[in-house]
Amino acid sequence: MIKFFRKIRQQLLSENKFGKYLTYAIGEIVLVVIGILIALQINNWNEAKKDRAYEVKMLSEIKRGLKGDQINLQEQIQAYEALKNTVDHFTSLTQNRVTFHDSLQSELWNLNIGRYYQFNTGPYEALKTSGIDRVSNDSLRNHLINFFDFELILFKTQIDHATRRYRSNVEQLLSLREFPYLDENNNWIVNRIPNDILQKPEFIWLLADIEWRASSAKNTIEKFTPKIDALLHQVNNEIDK
Repeated sequence: MIKFFRKIRQQLLSENKFGKYLTYAIGEIVLVVIGILIALQINNWNEAKKDRAYEVKMLSEIKRGLKGDQINLQEQIQAYEALKNTVDHFTSLTQNRVTFHDSLQSELWNLNIGRYYQFNTGPYEALKTSGIDRVSNDSLRNHLINFFDFELILFKTQIDHATRRYRSNVEQLLSLREFPYLDENNNWIVNRIPNDILQKPEFIWLLADIEWRASSAKNTIEKFTPKIDALLHQVNNEIDK
């Protein structure tokens, strides 16, 4: 192709057709420029395709993490509802001055329910390392930053405050057990629950403290879950776009 164009130029010059030669040369330059622009455009398309594939991949990982967090928080809500029901049951027993018996043993230890909070922030941190600007949607990018770098940190602070007395609650419940002693057959009786535990002021106070922990933690989670739902909805829309 290059030899063909060169031959035409030489022929025009040899025939002293300078005007035609100039027109031809300009046309040839235009064709070369158009070819370069087309090549650049194709390259840009390929790069944009690669960037989009990476963006979708990272958003899909973030989506998977958010869905896992969503399930975890729903389990947390159910656990605190169960804890609140257990507290209500023992509160009713104390009000009716019921004597503790062995059939209540397993239910009593359900007052020890506590939850461990762990969020999957790995995909977001990986995206930040590679460049958060790789999320092309400005609104979604700002939403991700606000959620992971601000709202999630605030939630962790609030839930830590709501559950801060968990360990002391457990320790207090354990402290209400009777000291080890020898029975009439000279056998050691260990960790026995006193029959009057349901009327002890310490136990009644403990129930109130656990009820506050359960209600406060549940309310904190319920206020936070819509924020996960909103982010997950926007991530889904961007992936499906």
